[in-house]
Amino acid sequence: MYTVNEIMNLSLFKKFKILTGKEYLTNTVTTTVILEFESSRINYAGYCYGYFVLISYFFASISPELVNGSIKNLIQKRVSGIAIKLLPDEHIPLDIIQCAEENHVPILTFYDEFMEDLIININESMKTRAQYIIHEEKLNMILNEKKDKDEVSRIAREINPDFKDKIISAVLIPKKESSNLKVHTFFDSLMYHRSKITSTTPWSFIKSDHNIVLICSFYEDEAKSIFKFRYIQDILMQNGFTTEDFFIGYDEELMSLHDLRKSIKNAYAAAEVAKIKKSDSLSYKFIGVYKYAYNLLLDDIMYSEIKNRINILQNYDKKHDANLIKTLNSFVKNNGDYSATSEDCFQHQNTIRYRIKKIFELLDLDENEGSEEIRLLIRCYHLLKDWPA
Repeated sequence: MYTVNEIMNLSLFKKFKILTGKEYLTNTVTTTVILEFESSRINYAGYCYGYFVLISYFFASISPELVNGSIKNLIQKRVSGIAIKLLPDEHIPLDIIQCAEENHVPILTFYDEFMEDLIININESMKTRAQYIIHEEKLNMILNEKKDKDEVSRIAREINPDFKDKIISAVLIPKKESSNLKVHTFFDSLMYHRSKITSTTPWSFIKSDHNIVLICSFYEDEAKSIFKFRYIQDILMQNGFTTEDFFIGYDEELMSLHDLRKSIKNAYAAAEVAKIKKSDSLSYKFIGVYKYAYNLLLDDIMYSEIKNRINILQNYDKKHDANLIKTLNSFVKNNGDYSATSEDCFQHQNTIRYRIKKIFELLDLDENEGSEEIRLLIRCYHLLKDWPA
């Protein structure tokens, strides 16, 4: 899905002004067109929601009724957005602005850019967006469907025909929860610049939900002389990624291309633990006890059981506003110390004791024997936050 807001983030649209309709920049764009005024007979039948229309106001000095009437017609068709090219001393009439507000149509204004260049900029961005959506779908097939080794290798090379036989992976999780649009914009820019490079690369960035996956490939002999994390760092830096924006998890173990699912899942686990520990980057081999939680989640039966147990606590929290998950997280973090958990949660110790007892009760666990299970459970809960489901 492509929006007016994402158009506004493209390189040629940086100087555009929002005249009205800022709250409707989320309107979806499927088609971009230039409205010409060479003829007074304009057919508006095909214009509808999804259209982003570029108009020059130059003709308003010759035929203001035609131009202003055309803009109103487009607004009443509820197109997704209108961008109007103005001369410095030109202004849009108030009745058009009011009409746009009533019909939820954002109007943008600009002065210098050529409209043909703008159309090319949008269309190329939409094309690259479509390409990386296809890549994301193929990656999801590898991560979430049971594929044999040959299928995994085949799908991987559909993403990048230049993948070699051995791979390492990294996963980037945005540091800010509101970074979904930033990931889209960042990825659009990355893909656009990559499309201008004629040489091929044995590595690829792939969008995965709100996160980004980097797959690097090597021949086995060349991999022996490469410092894996430095290689990952160099690629990230060359393409504008920094630890200011992302938590980076990686698995530096060299695996075969057909083991791509395992490599990426390991990198996901490392990235999530980096996020939990607020570490800029982390290798899978250093995630400690989280490795046991991660391996539990790789088993389909255990995954379902753990998800079910977490859902029990989340549903109880939702229904009773009980903060059981938050309390359990603090309780595990403080090594089962009720006093420290009480201070951490700003609650009386008796309240904490009641909540922990309720957790054991809901999960049908013995308080004397279930402490290790709840420790693993809360670690699984953290890993599942960005798990590629």
